[in-house]
Order: sequence, then structure tokens, then C-alpha cells
Amino acid sequence: MAQRRYSKKPGKEKLVAKERIEVLFSLAAEAFWKSRSLCNRYVSLARKIAMKYKVSIRPELKRRFCKHCYKYLMPGVNVRVRTTEGHVTYYCLECKKFMRFPYKKGRPVSRRIKRIKSQKL
Repeated sequence: MAQRRYSKKPGKEKLVAKERIEVLFSLAAEAFWKSRSLCNRYVSLARKIAMKYKVSIRPELKRRFCKHCYKYLMPGVNVRVRTTEGHVTYYCLECKKFMRFPYKKGRPVSRRIKRIKSQKL
């Protein structure tokens, strides 16, 4: 039988780690306008905690930092957000890389209704 390379973390430690990650992201949001380096430090600490305790960062929080340079992102300041068909594109102005996040395709309800009405006539 193969030996484990890492120790399994208890459930309580994982819960505490998730809470700390949430707190660090809220602190990063507050510190963004005061000190960008401190803000980026909070993001790196949150990532390290997530990796150490093997906890996933919530998708809403994952979109708040660049996956390439790990800087905290604030739309309109250091990230450009564009929507195209089927995905949202984040373009980091710090490292000049982009990330794509898919969203569910579908037309707005009003267009569907207009199309159905025009087909009936």
C-alpha cells in the first residue's frame, strides 16, 4: 500500500481556512485604494492558505485576482472587462494577459418572446 505524501487536514481546520480566505479578500478590497502592495499581499496569503489546506477559493473570489500575476483586480482600474458571446473576458492591465470565464449561453427573454411572436404572425 502506498504511503501518503501529505497529511489529511481535519474539517475544522478547513472551515477556519475558508473563513480566513474570505477575511483576507475583504481586507484586500478595503486596502486597494490605500496600498496596492498590501492588497496584493493579502491575495497571495489567501492563495497560500487555500493551497496548504487544500480548500478551493469561491468562484466569485477567483475572479478578483489575476491568474497570471496574482494581483488584486478592480474593474476599470487595473482590469478591463468585456463580454462576448458565451464568456466574459478579463484583461489584466498589470501583466497584459487575459482570462476568460464562461457563462451560460442564452438569449434574453424579451428576444425570445419577439421571435416567437414574429413566427406566429
